Amino acid sequence: MSKNSVAHYQRINGRRLLPSKYRGHRSSYGRRRRPWGRYLLLLVLLFVLLGLGAGGYLYTAPAGRPEADTTYILVAPGAKYPELRQQLQSKLWLRYPRLFGWLADYRGLSSEPLRPGRYAITRDMNMAGVIDELQHGADVPLVLQPGALRTNAEILDFFAAQLWVKRDSLEAAFSDPALLSRYSMTRETLRAQLIRQPLTLRWTATGKELLDSIHSGYQRFWRGARNEAAQRLGLTPLQVTTLASIVESESAKRDEYSRIAGLYLNRLRQGIKLQSDPTVKYATGNFALKRIKGEHLAIESPYNTYRVVGLPPAPIVLPHTATIDSVLAAEAHDYLYMCAREDFSGYHRFAARFSEHLVNAKLYQQELNKLGIN
Repeated sequence: MSKNSVAHYQRINGRRLLPSKYRGHRSSYGRRRRPWGRYLLLLVLLFVLLGLGAGGYLYTAPAGRPEADTTYILVAPGAKYPELRQQLQSKLWLRYPRLFGWLADYRGLSSEPLRPGRYAITRDMNMAGVIDELQHGADVPLVLQPGALRTNAEILDFFAAQLWVKRDSLEAAFSDPALLSRYSMTRETLRAQLIRQPLTLRWTATGKELLDSIHSGYQRFWRGARNEAAQRLGLTPLQVTTLASIVESESAKRDEYSRIAGLYLNRLRQGIKLQSDPTVKYATGNFALKRIKGEHLAIESPYNTYRVVGLPPAPIVLPHTATIDSVLAAEAHDYLYMCAREDFSGYHRFAARFSEHLVNAKLYQQELNKLGIN
């Protein structure tokens, strides 16, 4: 063989190749290293799958650890994302705040104007679900249940504590004669239109929207049979509600309400002063007053029915709707007087004659004296 035949390589078509006896050796060397490539590829795929799994878990897992099954997030008009983020953290206890922040940035929650409202976030809602709810979810209204509110100040405090609107703004609406006249009410008679029933309102409702809702509820309540029953008694809805507030304040025994209502209707028809102690308490402003004395009876006030004839100008408390219905179904009788029973059971003794009433009153006053109640 020539020298060239024993050369370490040869050229074939311009490529350098090892001699055949060495090419087999190189091929063997390559085959020994090829499995490491497979292992590396499998390792990369494993890390990718783990990453996808972890990401999927973080994306689909509940966003936080709230205490309640449903948490309400309140977004005020003009609120900024940092305020919302702080509320989310404090109410939901976000599991992964930084990841939530990245997702909020990606979805535009942190950069777009926030939608004012009240949004329901459930315990199992994931981060994407929370963001979707805040961006596209329903503004969940509040259902408010007024209680035994006595004055406009108490009414203002009640709604200001529940709604976004400030108390000053509510008071301005409640004092605006032009606005109130649209609902056929005054500052005083507004209380008569606030029916003691659930009231549905947006959290961001304005003072005007609150008055709209109050008036709508009043119209629904007095539509039909109730209005007809009031007309048969010769009373307006305002007068019925005012009388109901007195009846409810006189007794805690609901089975007496129709009888008490009948008594006061008798006095109204005969032009006799109602002489209701709860109206005197209202006139004094001391709702904890235990015993009515002469100095209290002398107070000049349209609510003091010991001095004025007829009903006060407005309710002295928001009565239950059942009490209003008891007035509309007032018992027919001849009673003109009533006095608390001396056994302090909460029930009353009724009388048609003043002489009978004096006997009942003396029994009650004697027991008060024994107990040292002044």
